[in-house]
Amino acid sequence: MIKFIVRIILSSLALTGAHPTFADEGRNLPTVGFAIPVDRATDAPYQKALREGLRELGYVDGKNIKIIVRYSNGNADQLHKNIKELIALKVDILMGDPRELKEATTTIPIVSPAMSDPVKTGLVASLAHPGGNLTGVSAQSFDIVPKQLELAKEVIPGLRHICILFDEHSDFDMGAFVHDQLPALARQAGVTVCTIPIADSSGLDVARQVILKERPQALMLWNSALITQHQRRIIHSVAKGIPVFGEGPALARAGALFTYSVDDYYVFRRSAAYVDKILKGANPGDLPIEQPTKFELVVNLKTAKELGITIAESILLRADEVIR
Repeated sequence: MIKFIVRIILSSLALTGAHPTFADEGRNLPTVGFAIPVDRATDAPYQKALREGLRELGYVDGKNIKIIVRYSNGNADQLHKNIKELIALKVDILMGDPRELKEATTTIPIVSPAMSDPVKTGLVASLAHPGGNLTGVSAQSFDIVPKQLELAKEVIPGLRHICILFDEHSDFDMGAFVHDQLPALARQAGVTVCTIPIADSSGLDVARQVILKERPQALMLWNSALITQHQRRIIHSVAKGIPVFGEGPALARAGALFTYSVDDYYVFRRSAAYVDKILKGANPGDLPIEQPTKFELVVNLKTAKELGITIAESILLRADEVIR
């Protein structure tokens, strides 16, 4: 009798075109593996943005898509292990740091939510035709540096000398950019630059000593997993007493004086569209990498007061967000 009822139900599903739900045993869901370089708390707003983007396209984790997330807590070795694990699980799409993922696989489609500049860093041949297995959204970090320097000059009185802290392993040609192009851009803005490369969190103690020796008027942070993971320590300890600026509203909310960059949460939501297209059969190499069209200026007025800096009303009026 039970077998007969089951046959009737299955026949009805076939006739009506209905699809089984996730609760049906044995269903294979498309799987996205996300190798997160930072910890859960730091990643939370970005993960929320991605899932909101997926929901807008009809995807709900556990219902019609499976999202496997592995956190590395700023540990590079753990990140490599997590990527290997996700590849072994045979996920349909990988998400995360484009360089690390691209070095790990040439076959699994990769969607990167916020690449610094995939062409300048050698990840793809062009934005319009990336080729290979990588696509996603570019933050165009290199292109916004002149604007960041211009804002720093406006916000920080008498700015003449800054240091830039960066992860020397974060991009293929990061070193060349920081040591060659950035000083030239800074000179155009009337600012001299000292560079502080670090390879891991232990380098932050050395960075503090460099800052004490150089006595810069501000510290610029170049966004990376390592920098993001330790942004609060950098702002409140490594750069104690001097203004910090860089990319992403999260940095400003952590205590930086100001940030100017693409809207990080927007690009994470937008990356969901790439997941959707690939799951529907698109080749990642044929999907143009999207360039940002919206940039955000976030000013931390609370930090400004602590540093004794008066922010001009004209800057506050231009800001997309003012933290008080």
